[in-house]
Amino acid sequence: MDSRLTVLTAFPPAAGIDNEEYYKESQQHAKRVRELLRDNAQWIRESADDILKHVNPAVCSLSYLMILEYLLQASGWTSQQAHERLASYLTEFFLQFDARQIRCKGSIWSDVLKEVYNEHSLFPASVAVEVGTAALLRLDPSGSILTSHHCNLVELAYSTGNVGPVLPLIQKPIIYMPAKGMSTTQPLCDMSLPPPAYVNPDSQLTDGLTSFAVLQYDFLCGLCFTERRMWQQAFDAFERCVTYPTRDGGCSKIMTEAYNKWILIGLLLTGKPPALPETTSQAAKKIFATQGKPYKLFAQAFKANTAGNLVREFEVINPELLPNEGNVELAKLVLAHYQRWQIINLRNVYTNISLDKIRELTQSAETGGPLPSVEAVDQLLQSMIADGSLRGVIERPTDGSPAYLTFLSAPTQGLSEVEFSAKVNKVAQGIKALEPIIEATNKRLASNREYISHTVKRQFDAAREHKLGLQSAGGGFEESPFHIEEEEDLMSGIPAH
Repeated sequence: MDSRLTVLTAFPPAAGIDNEEYYKESQQHAKRVRELLRDNAQWIRESADDILKHVNPAVCSLSYLMILEYLLQASGWTSQQAHERLASYLTEFFLQFDARQIRCKGSIWSDVLKEVYNEHSLFPASVAVEVGTAALLRLDPSGSILTSHHCNLVELAYSTGNVGPVLPLIQKPIIYMPAKGMSTTQPLCDMSLPPPAYVNPDSQLTDGLTSFAVLQYDFLCGLCFTERRMWQQAFDAFERCVTYPTRDGGCSKIMTEAYNKWILIGLLLTGKPPALPETTSQAAKKIFATQGKPYKLFAQAFKANTAGNLVREFEVINPELLPNEGNVELAKLVLAHYQRWQIINLRNVYTNISLDKIRELTQSAETGGPLPSVEAVDQLLQSMIADGSLRGVIERPTDGSPAYLTFLSAPTQGLSEVEFSAKVNKVAQGIKALEPIIEATNKRLASNREYISHTVKRQFDAAREHKLGLQSAGGGFEESPFHIEEEEDLMSGIPAH
Protein backbone atom coordinates (compact mmCIF):
# COMPACT_ATOMS: atom_id res chain seq x y z
CA MET A 1 0.00 0.00 0.00
CA ASP A 2 1.14 3.53 -0.75
CA SER A 3 2.67 5.05 2.40
CA ARG A 4 0.45 8.06 1.91
CA LEU A 5 -2.63 5.86 2.22
CA THR A 6 -1.15 4.48 5.41
CA VAL A 7 -1.15 8.00 6.83
CA LEU A 8 -4.81 8.47 5.90
CA THR A 9 -5.87 5.20 7.51
CA ALA A 10 -3.75 5.54 10.67
CA PHE A 11 -6.66 6.90 12.72
CA PRO A 12 -8.68 5.92 14.75
CA PRO A 13 -6.37 4.14 17.19
CA ALA A 14 -6.96 0.69 18.64
CA ALA A 15 -9.77 0.25 21.15
CA GLY A 16 -9.06 0.77 24.83
CA ILE A 17 -7.46 4.20 24.59
CA ASP A 18 -8.89 6.81 26.98
CA ASN A 19 -10.71 9.96 25.82
CA GLU A 20 -7.84 12.38 26.50
CA GLU A 21 -5.36 10.34 24.51
CA TYR A 22 -7.93 9.77 21.75
CA TYR A 23 -8.51 13.52 21.40
CA LYS A 24 -4.77 14.26 21.44
CA GLU A 25 -4.13 11.68 18.71
CA SER A 26 -7.00 13.04 16.62
CA GLN A 27 -5.38 16.48 16.57
CA GLN A 28 -2.01 15.04 15.66
CA HIS A 29 -3.60 12.95 12.92
CA ALA A 30 -5.43 15.98 11.51
CA LYS A 31 -2.14 17.85 11.39
CA ARG A 32 -0.45 15.00 9.51
CA VAL A 33 -3.31 14.76 7.01
CA ARG A 34 -3.20 18.52 6.47
CA GLU A 35 0.50 18.30 5.65
CA LEU A 36 -0.09 15.36 3.32
CA LEU A 37 -2.79 17.27 1.43
CA ARG A 38 -0.51 20.28 1.12
CA ASP A 39 2.51 18.33 -0.08
CA ASN A 40 0.65 15.96 -2.44
CA ALA A 41 -1.89 18.24 -4.06
CA GLN A 42 -1.58 16.78 -7.56
CA TRP A 43 -1.83 13.19 -6.29
CA ILE A 44 -4.98 14.01 -4.33
CA ARG A 45 -6.64 15.77 -7.28
CA GLU A 46 -5.80 13.08 -9.84
CA SER A 47 -6.23 9.98 -7.68
CA ALA A 48 -9.07 11.08 -5.39
CA ASP A 49 -11.44 8.37 -6.61
CA ASP A 50 -8.94 5.60 -5.85
CA ILE A 51 -7.91 7.18 -2.56
CA LEU A 52 -11.49 7.42 -1.29
CA LYS A 53 -12.07 3.75 -2.16
CA HIS A 54 -9.37 2.85 0.37
CA VAL A 55 -10.51 5.32 3.06
CA ASN A 56 -13.68 4.01 4.67
CA PRO A 57 -15.90 6.99 5.66
CA ALA A 58 -17.42 4.99 8.53
CA VAL A 59 -14.00 4.09 9.99
CA CYS A 60 -11.52 6.76 8.89
CA SER A 61 -14.06 9.57 9.06
CA LEU A 62 -11.62 12.34 9.93
CA SER A 63 -9.35 11.62 6.95
CA TYR A 64 -12.32 11.23 4.60
CA LEU A 65 -13.78 14.54 5.78
CA MET A 66 -10.54 16.43 5.28
CA ILE A 67 -10.17 15.03 1.75
CA LEU A 68 -13.73 16.18 0.96
CA GLU A 69 -12.94 19.64 2.28
CA TYR A 70 -9.86 19.77 0.03
CA LEU A 71 -11.73 18.58 -3.08
CA LEU A 72 -14.50 21.15 -2.58
CA GLN A 73 -11.84 23.85 -3.01
CA ALA A 74 -9.66 22.11 -5.60
CA SER A 75 -9.55 23.71 -9.06
CA GLY A 76 -9.51 20.38 -10.86
CA TRP A 77 -12.89 19.39 -9.43
CA THR A 78 -15.11 22.04 -10.97
CA SER A 79 -16.58 20.10 -13.91
CA GLN A 80 -20.13 18.74 -13.88
CA GLN A 81 -18.87 15.16 -13.84
CA ALA A 82 -16.55 15.91 -10.92
CA HIS A 83 -19.42 17.56 -9.05
CA GLU A 84 -21.56 14.45 -9.45
CA ARG A 85 -18.79 12.23 -8.07
CA LEU A 86 -18.16 14.65 -5.22
CA ALA A 87 -21.87 14.72 -4.36
CA SER A 88 -21.81 10.94 -4.17
CA TYR A 89 -18.83 11.01 -1.79
CA LEU A 90 -20.49 13.65 0.40
CA THR A 91 -23.65 11.58 0.64
CA GLU A 92 -21.68 8.46 1.52
CA PHE A 93 -19.81 10.34 4.23
CA PHE A 94 -22.76 12.06 5.93
CA LEU A 95 -24.74 8.82 6.06
CA GLN A 96 -21.90 6.86 7.70
CA PHE A 97 -19.42 9.09 9.56
CA ASP A 98 -18.16 8.27 13.04
CA ALA A 99 -19.62 10.98 15.29
CA ARG A 100 -16.84 10.59 17.86
CA GLN A 101 -14.14 11.59 15.36
CA ILE A 102 -16.17 14.50 14.01
CA ARG A 103 -16.42 16.10 17.45
CA CYS A 104 -12.64 16.51 17.31
CA LYS A 105 -12.80 18.76 14.20
CA GLY A 106 -16.19 20.44 14.34
CA SER A 107 -15.23 23.40 12.17
CA ILE A 108 -14.40 21.22 9.14
CA TRP A 109 -17.56 19.15 9.57
CA SER A 110 -19.73 22.30 9.74
CA ASP A 111 -18.07 23.90 6.73
CA VAL A 112 -18.51 20.78 4.60
CA LEU A 113 -22.14 20.32 5.73
CA LYS A 114 -22.89 23.91 4.68
CA GLU A 115 -21.72 22.98 1.18
CA VAL A 116 -24.53 20.41 1.11
CA TYR A 117 -27.36 22.87 1.65
CA ASN A 118 -26.08 26.32 0.62
CA GLU A 119 -27.38 28.15 -2.44
CA HIS A 120 -24.53 26.81 -4.59
CA SER A 121 -25.01 23.23 -3.41
CA LEU A 122 -24.08 20.26 -5.58
CA PHE A 123 -27.37 18.65 -4.58
CA PRO A 124 -31.01 19.13 -5.58
CA ALA A 125 -32.91 20.66 -2.64
CA SER A 126 -34.69 17.41 -1.78
CA VAL A 127 -31.42 15.49 -1.51
CA ALA A 128 -29.70 18.34 0.38
CA VAL A 129 -32.45 18.33 3.01
CA GLU A 130 -32.35 14.54 3.33
CA VAL A 131 -28.57 14.37 3.64
CA GLY A 132 -28.44 17.32 6.05
CA THR A 133 -31.12 15.79 8.25
CA ALA A 134 -29.30 12.45 8.37
CA ALA A 135 -26.03 14.21 9.26
CA LEU A 136 -27.52 16.14 12.19
CA LEU A 137 -29.26 13.08 13.61
CA ARG A 138 -26.03 11.12 13.32
CA LEU A 139 -24.14 13.83 15.21
CA ASP A 140 -26.82 14.04 17.92
CA PRO A 141 -29.32 11.15 17.72
CA SER A 142 -31.44 12.70 20.48
CA GLY A 143 -31.97 15.82 18.36
CA SER A 144 -32.25 17.70 21.66
CA ILE A 145 -30.09 20.73 20.83
CA LEU A 146 -30.96 23.33 18.22
CA THR A 147 -28.18 24.27 15.80
CA SER A 148 -27.69 26.80 13.04
CA HIS A 149 -27.84 23.86 10.62
CA HIS A 150 -31.38 23.07 11.82
CA CYS A 151 -32.45 26.62 11.02
CA ASN A 152 -30.95 26.57 7.53
CA LEU A 153 -32.31 23.13 6.66
CA VAL A 154 -35.89 23.83 7.73
CA GLU A 155 -35.85 27.08 5.75
CA LEU A 156 -34.57 25.26 2.66
CA ALA A 157 -37.11 22.45 3.13
CA TYR A 158 -40.12 24.77 3.39
CA SER A 159 -39.06 27.26 0.70
CA THR A 160 -38.45 24.50 -1.86
CA GLY A 161 -41.42 22.30 -0.97
CA ASN A 162 -39.34 19.45 0.43
CA VAL A 163 -40.90 19.12 3.86
CA GLY A 164 -40.95 15.32 4.02
CA PRO A 165 -37.18 14.71 4.39
CA VAL A 166 -36.81 17.19 7.27
CA LEU A 167 -39.69 15.79 9.39
CA PRO A 168 -37.52 13.26 11.30
CA LEU A 169 -35.38 16.20 12.48
CA ILE A 170 -38.00 18.80 13.36
CA GLN A 171 -40.16 16.29 15.24
CA LYS A 172 -37.39 15.86 17.81
CA PRO A 173 -38.12 17.90 20.99
CA ILE A 174 -35.58 20.70 21.43
CA ILE A 175 -34.24 20.82 25.00
CA TYR A 176 -31.12 22.97 24.67
CA MET A 177 -29.85 26.07 22.90
CA PRO A 178 -26.18 26.46 21.92
CA ALA A 179 -24.03 29.27 23.27
CA LYS A 180 -20.42 30.35 23.60
CA GLY A 181 -18.61 29.62 26.84
CA MET A 182 -20.12 26.16 27.22
CA SER A 183 -16.88 24.30 26.49
CA THR A 184 -16.19 21.43 28.85
CA THR A 185 -12.98 20.39 30.58
CA GLN A 186 -13.62 16.85 29.36
CA PRO A 187 -12.44 15.84 25.88
CA LEU A 188 -15.12 16.44 23.24
CA CYS A 189 -14.77 12.83 22.08
CA ASP A 190 -16.21 11.59 25.40
CA MET A 191 -19.40 9.92 24.19
CA SER A 192 -21.06 10.34 27.60
CA LEU A 193 -21.17 14.14 27.22
CA PRO A 194 -24.65 15.71 26.87
CA PRO A 195 -25.26 17.58 23.58
CA PRO A 196 -24.69 21.14 24.93
CA ALA A 197 -21.18 20.18 26.03
CA TYR A 198 -19.97 19.36 22.53
CA VAL A 199 -22.45 21.08 20.18
CA ASN A 200 -21.79 24.78 20.67
CA PRO A 201 -20.04 27.68 18.93
CA ASP A 202 -16.81 26.85 20.78
CA SER A 203 -16.64 23.40 19.19
CA GLN A 204 -17.78 25.03 15.90
CA LEU A 205 -20.31 22.28 15.29
CA THR A 206 -22.86 25.11 15.17
CA ASP A 207 -22.90 28.89 14.86
CA GLY A 208 -24.47 31.01 17.59
CA LEU A 209 -28.21 31.64 17.39
CA THR A 210 -30.12 34.88 17.80
CA SER A 211 -33.60 35.12 19.27
CA PHE A 212 -34.95 35.82 15.78
CA ALA A 213 -33.35 32.63 14.44
CA VAL A 214 -35.00 30.54 17.15
CA LEU A 215 -38.40 32.16 16.59
CA GLN A 216 -38.11 31.70 12.85
CA TYR A 217 -37.16 28.05 13.32
CA ASP A 218 -40.29 27.31 15.37
CA PHE A 219 -42.42 29.32 12.94
CA LEU A 220 -41.07 27.43 9.92
CA CYS A 221 -41.55 24.12 11.75
CA GLY A 222 -45.17 25.14 12.29
CA LEU A 223 -45.56 25.87 8.58
CA CYS A 224 -44.00 22.50 7.66
CA PHE A 225 -46.34 20.63 10.01
CA THR A 226 -49.30 22.62 8.72
CA GLU A 227 -48.46 21.66 5.15
CA ARG A 228 -48.52 18.00 6.22
CA ARG A 229 -51.71 18.51 8.29
CA MET A 230 -49.88 17.40 11.41
CA TRP A 231 -52.11 19.62 13.51
CA GLN A 232 -50.82 18.81 17.00
CA GLN A 233 -47.18 19.37 16.02
CA ALA A 234 -48.09 22.58 14.17
CA PHE A 235 -50.09 23.83 17.15
CA ASP A 236 -47.18 23.15 19.52
CA ALA A 237 -44.65 24.86 17.23
CA PHE A 238 -46.73 28.03 16.88
CA GLU A 239 -47.42 28.01 20.62
CA ARG A 240 -43.68 28.09 21.27
CA CYS A 241 -43.59 31.30 19.23
CA VAL A 242 -46.61 32.73 21.05
CA THR A 243 -45.09 32.11 24.49
CA TYR A 244 -41.54 33.09 23.57
CA PRO A 245 -39.88 35.05 26.42
CA THR A 246 -38.57 38.44 25.30
CA ARG A 247 -36.87 41.41 26.89
CA ASP A 248 -39.13 43.95 28.57
CA GLY A 249 -42.23 41.98 27.60
CA GLY A 250 -41.93 42.79 23.91
CA CYS A 251 -43.73 41.02 21.10
CA SER A 252 -42.38 40.63 17.57
CA LYS A 253 -44.27 40.48 14.29
CA ILE A 254 -43.45 36.80 13.88
CA MET A 255 -45.12 36.13 17.25
CA THR A 256 -48.35 37.82 16.18
CA GLU A 257 -48.39 35.91 12.88
CA ALA A 258 -47.82 32.68 14.81
CA TYR A 259 -50.68 33.61 17.16
CA ASN A 260 -53.14 33.96 14.27
CA LYS A 261 -52.14 30.59 12.82
CA TRP A 262 -52.22 29.06 16.32
CA ILE A 263 -55.86 30.11 16.71
CA LEU A 264 -56.91 28.61 13.38
CA ILE A 265 -55.08 25.34 13.99
CA GLY A 266 -56.49 25.19 17.52
CA LEU A 267 -59.99 25.23 16.03
CA LEU A 268 -59.11 22.38 13.68
CA LEU A 269 -57.46 20.39 16.46
CA THR A 270 -59.93 20.80 19.33
CA GLY A 271 -63.06 22.34 17.83
CA LYS A 272 -62.89 25.36 20.15
CA PRO A 273 -60.82 28.54 20.58
CA PRO A 274 -57.52 27.73 22.32
CA ALA A 275 -56.69 29.44 25.61
CA LEU A 276 -53.38 31.27 25.90
CA PRO A 277 -50.90 29.44 28.16
CA GLU A 278 -50.06 31.01 31.52
CA THR A 279 -46.47 31.44 30.34
CA THR A 280 -47.53 34.06 27.77
CA SER A 281 -46.20 37.47 28.78
CA GLN A 282 -48.69 40.19 29.71
CA ALA A 283 -47.35 42.49 27.01
CA ALA A 284 -47.79 39.79 24.36
CA LYS A 285 -51.33 39.11 25.57
CA LYS A 286 -52.23 42.78 25.11
CA ILE A 287 -50.78 42.87 21.60
CA PHE A 288 -52.52 39.63 20.64
CA ALA A 289 -55.78 41.04 21.98
CA THR A 290 -55.57 44.02 19.61
CA GLN A 291 -53.73 42.81 16.52
CA GLY A 292 -55.27 39.34 16.66
CA LYS A 293 -58.80 40.50 17.46
CA PRO A 294 -60.30 39.62 14.03
CA TYR A 295 -59.01 36.05 14.40
CA LYS A 296 -60.27 35.85 17.97
CA LEU A 297 -63.76 36.96 16.87
CA PHE A 298 -63.64 34.38 14.10
CA ALA A 299 -62.73 31.73 16.69
CA GLN A 300 -65.54 32.80 19.04
CA ALA A 301 -68.03 32.48 16.18
CA PHE A 302 -66.89 28.87 15.75
CA LYS A 303 -68.68 28.04 19.03
CA ALA A 304 -72.09 29.22 17.77
CA ASN A 305 -74.81 26.68 16.93
CA THR A 306 -75.48 28.33 13.58
CA ALA A 307 -72.94 28.96 10.85
CA GLY A 308 -74.05 32.50 9.99
CA ASN A 309 -71.76 34.30 12.45
CA LEU A 310 -68.73 32.27 11.39
CA VAL A 311 -69.39 32.99 7.72
CA ARG A 312 -69.74 36.72 8.44
CA GLU A 313 -66.50 36.83 10.43
CA PHE A 314 -64.75 35.02 7.61
CA GLU A 315 -65.98 37.64 5.15
CA VAL A 316 -64.55 40.35 7.42
CA ILE A 317 -61.02 38.93 7.56
CA ASN A 318 -60.86 37.34 4.11
CA PRO A 319 -60.29 40.43 1.90
CA GLU A 320 -56.96 41.52 3.44
CA LEU A 321 -55.86 39.75 6.60
CA LEU A 322 -56.01 36.15 5.42
CA PRO A 323 -54.26 36.67 2.05
CA ASN A 324 -51.55 38.89 3.57
CA GLU A 325 -50.67 36.26 6.17
CA GLY A 326 -51.09 33.21 3.96
CA ASN A 327 -54.05 31.93 5.96
CA VAL A 328 -56.79 31.72 3.32
CA GLU A 329 -56.67 27.95 2.84
CA LEU A 330 -56.29 27.38 6.57
CA ALA A 331 -59.38 29.47 7.33
CA LYS A 332 -61.35 27.70 4.60
CA LEU A 333 -60.37 24.41 6.19
CA VAL A 334 -61.75 25.71 9.49
CA LEU A 335 -65.05 26.46 7.73
CA ALA A 336 -65.07 22.92 6.33
CA HIS A 337 -64.50 21.45 9.80
CA TYR A 338 -67.20 23.50 11.51
CA GLN A 339 -69.96 20.98 10.79
CA ARG A 340 -67.65 18.08 11.54
CA TRP A 341 -67.12 19.38 15.06
CA GLN A 342 -70.84 19.98 15.48
CA ILE A 343 -71.43 16.32 14.66
CA ILE A 344 -68.64 15.13 16.99
CA ASN A 345 -70.09 17.21 19.84
CA LEU A 346 -73.50 15.55 19.44
CA ARG A 347 -72.02 12.54 21.23
CA ASN A 348 -72.25 14.62 24.44
CA VAL A 349 -76.04 14.47 24.13
CA TYR A 350 -76.90 11.40 22.05
CA THR A 351 -75.92 7.75 22.01
CA ASN A 352 -77.49 7.38 18.59
CA ILE A 353 -79.21 9.88 16.33
CA SER A 354 -80.92 9.71 12.96
CA LEU A 355 -79.19 11.15 9.92
CA ASP A 356 -82.18 13.37 9.30
CA LYS A 357 -81.85 14.79 12.84
CA ILE A 358 -78.13 15.43 12.23
CA ARG A 359 -79.06 17.38 9.10
CA GLU A 360 -81.52 19.41 11.17
CA LEU A 361 -79.14 20.16 14.06
CA THR A 362 -75.92 20.92 12.15
CA GLN A 363 -74.94 23.40 9.46
CA SER A 364 -72.22 23.77 6.88
CA ALA A 365 -70.10 26.89 7.27
CA GLU A 366 -69.21 26.64 3.60
CA THR A 367 -72.85 27.22 2.54
CA GLY A 368 -74.23 28.84 5.69
CA GLY A 369 -77.03 26.31 6.06
CA PRO A 370 -77.89 22.61 6.46
CA LEU A 371 -76.62 20.05 4.00
CA PRO A 372 -78.94 19.67 0.98
CA SER A 373 -79.97 16.07 1.72
CA VAL A 374 -79.71 13.11 4.07
CA GLU A 375 -77.50 11.48 1.44
CA ALA A 376 -75.03 14.34 1.79
CA VAL A 377 -75.03 13.81 5.57
CA ASP A 378 -74.42 10.11 4.98
CA GLN A 379 -71.39 10.87 2.79
CA LEU A 380 -69.96 13.30 5.33
CA LEU A 381 -70.33 10.79 8.15
CA GLN A 382 -68.68 8.05 6.12
CA SER A 383 -65.70 10.28 5.34
CA MET A 384 -65.33 11.21 9.04
CA ILE A 385 -65.47 7.57 10.10
CA ALA A 386 -62.94 6.64 7.42
CA ASP A 387 -60.40 9.31 8.46
CA GLY A 388 -60.80 8.45 12.16
CA SER A 389 -62.23 11.80 13.28
CA LEU A 390 -65.55 10.17 14.24
CA ARG A 391 -65.89 7.00 16.29
CA GLY A 392 -69.24 5.72 15.17
CA VAL A 393 -71.15 3.46 12.82
CA ILE A 394 -74.09 4.14 10.52
CA GLU A 395 -76.91 1.68 11.24
CA ARG A 396 -79.29 0.88 8.39
CA PRO A 397 -82.41 -1.00 9.71
CA THR A 398 -83.78 -3.72 7.44
CA ASP A 399 -87.39 -2.74 8.21
CA GLY A 400 -87.11 0.44 6.17
CA SER A 401 -86.66 2.76 9.18
CA PRO A 402 -84.40 5.79 8.67
CA ALA A 403 -80.65 5.24 9.01
CA TYR A 404 -79.02 6.51 12.18
CA LEU A 405 -75.57 7.10 13.62
CA THR A 406 -74.45 5.20 16.71
CA PHE A 407 -71.57 6.75 18.62
CA LEU A 408 -69.00 4.22 19.73
CA SER A 409 -67.32 4.40 23.12
CA ALA A 410 -63.59 4.93 23.50
CA PRO A 411 -61.40 1.84 23.04
CA THR A 412 -61.49 -0.45 26.02
CA GLN A 413 -58.94 0.31 28.72
CA GLY A 414 -58.68 -3.33 29.79
CA LEU A 415 -55.21 -4.71 29.12
CA SER A 416 -53.91 -8.20 29.47
CA GLU A 417 -51.04 -8.82 31.87
CA VAL A 418 -48.60 -9.06 28.98
CA GLU A 419 -49.90 -5.84 27.36
CA PHE A 420 -49.80 -4.01 30.70
CA SER A 421 -46.24 -5.18 31.34
CA ALA A 422 -45.15 -4.05 27.87
CA LYS A 423 -46.73 -0.64 28.44
CA VAL A 424 -44.99 -0.23 31.81
CA ASN A 425 -41.64 -1.20 30.27
CA LYS A 426 -42.08 1.32 27.47
CA VAL A 427 -42.78 4.12 29.97
CA ALA A 428 -39.78 3.06 32.09
CA GLN A 429 -37.51 3.15 29.03
CA GLY A 430 -38.77 6.63 28.17
CA ILE A 431 -38.02 7.86 31.70
CA LYS A 432 -34.57 6.27 31.61
CA ALA A 433 -33.80 7.98 28.30
CA LEU A 434 -34.58 11.36 29.92
CA GLU A 435 -32.19 10.86 32.86
CA PRO A 436 -29.02 12.18 31.14
CA ILE A 437 -30.91 15.20 29.81
CA ILE A 438 -32.33 15.98 33.27
CA GLU A 439 -28.93 15.53 34.90
CA ALA A 440 -27.19 17.79 32.39
CA THR A 441 -29.92 20.42 32.72
CA ASN A 442 -29.68 20.43 36.52
CA LYS A 443 -25.90 20.83 36.40
CA ARG A 444 -26.10 23.79 34.04
CA LEU A 445 -28.92 25.45 35.94
CA ALA A 446 -26.90 25.11 39.15
CA SER A 447 -23.96 26.97 37.57
CA ASN A 448 -25.93 29.57 35.61
CA ARG A 449 -25.60 32.96 37.28
CA GLU A 450 -28.84 34.35 35.86
CA TYR A 451 -30.81 31.33 37.04
CA ILE A 452 -29.22 31.59 40.50
CA SER A 453 -30.02 35.32 40.60
CA HIS A 454 -33.60 34.57 39.59
CA THR A 455 -33.94 31.86 42.25
CA VAL A 456 -32.52 34.09 45.00
CA LYS A 457 -34.85 36.91 43.97
CA ARG A 458 -37.86 34.58 44.07
CA GLN A 459 -36.87 33.33 47.55
CA PHE A 460 -36.32 36.87 48.79
CA ASP A 461 -39.68 38.02 47.43
CA ALA A 462 -41.44 35.02 48.96
CA ALA A 463 -39.86 35.69 52.36
CA ARG A 464 -40.82 39.36 52.19
CA GLU A 465 -44.41 38.57 51.24
CA HIS A 466 -44.63 36.00 54.02
CA LYS A 467 -43.42 38.59 56.48
CA LEU A 468 -46.09 40.99 55.28
CA GLY A 469 -48.70 38.25 55.57
CA LEU A 470 -49.22 38.07 51.84
CA GLN A 471 -49.41 35.04 49.58
CA SER A 472 -46.63 34.67 47.09
CA ALA A 473 -48.04 35.21 43.62
CA GLY A 474 -45.16 33.62 41.69
CA GLY A 475 -43.50 35.23 38.71
CA GLY A 476 -44.31 34.91 35.02
CA PHE A 477 -42.03 35.23 32.04
CA GLU A 478 -42.51 38.97 32.04
CA GLU A 479 -40.82 39.09 35.51
CA SER A 480 -38.10 36.62 34.68
CA PRO A 481 -34.48 37.66 34.13
CA PHE A 482 -34.31 35.19 31.23
CA HIS A 483 -34.82 37.86 28.58
CA ILE A 484 -33.27 37.54 25.17
CA GLU A 485 -31.90 40.54 23.34
CA GLU A 486 -32.15 40.58 19.54
CA GLU A 487 -28.91 39.53 17.84
CA GLU A 488 -27.40 38.20 21.10
CA ASP A 489 -26.34 34.59 21.41
CA LEU A 490 -28.76 32.50 23.43
CA MET A 491 -27.84 30.89 26.71
CA SER A 492 -27.28 27.17 26.80
CA GLY A 493 -27.79 24.69 29.58
CA ILE A 494 -31.39 25.63 30.32
CA PRO A 495 -34.42 24.05 28.72
CA ALA A 496 -35.35 25.68 25.40
CA HIS A 497 -38.45 27.09 27.10
